[in-house]
Amino acid sequence: MKVLDLCSGLGGFSEAFVAAGHEVLRIENNPLLVDVANTKIMCIFEFRDWIEDNLTINPFEDVDVILFSPPCYEFSLAYDAPRARHLRERPNIPYDPDMSILWCGLNIIKLLKPKCWIVENVRGASPFFSQEMGNPRQINDAYFFWGNFPSFVPGKFPSKAEKDERWNPLRANIRGKIPIEISEALLDAIESQKSILDY
Repeated sequence: MKVLDLCSGLGGFSEAFVAAGHEVLRIENNPLLVDVANTKIMCIFEFRDWIEDNLTINPFEDVDVILFSPPCYEFSLAYDAPRARHLRERPNIPYDPDMSILWCGLNIIKLLKPKCWIVENVRGASPFFSQEMGNPRQINDAYFFWGNFPSFVPGKFPSKAEKDERWNPLRANIRGKIPIEISEALLDAIESQKSILDY
């Protein structure tokens, strides 16, 4: 299976796919994450432009799965996040987050036409993401999922608070890392899904 993991961070979303031996490419712009396996340090906008410029020789034309977890900071309702501050300081003015990363990732999905695609983010993103993709297809604790993917049932996993490392420079990445239990359950659901062509 060929898998593309956009805004991959520490690689949690695609961790089970890598462990199972699938071909995974992770796109991440944080240079501190250069040592995460299968990661190419590149801005998602540059990656989209590269795909558009190379559609005729595109090595991703047969991508099976796109995993996409845009940064959640802009949408989070955590006390110091921009949306939470805005709601406290300007409650009568609608919050207008930057949606450009989401739109870029959705454009990549449209260009590559994978069999399965899944977008993950926090509860606070739901009103904004749902305008683009409809209601979340699945919710598991603090993880909201949109896209075209089979339902999956992860085992028990730690909360974001339980994995907080307050003074770590990668704190946001650590808190945002999708648990292996979710990655494994998603992989299992995709691998066991059958289509009419399988009969």
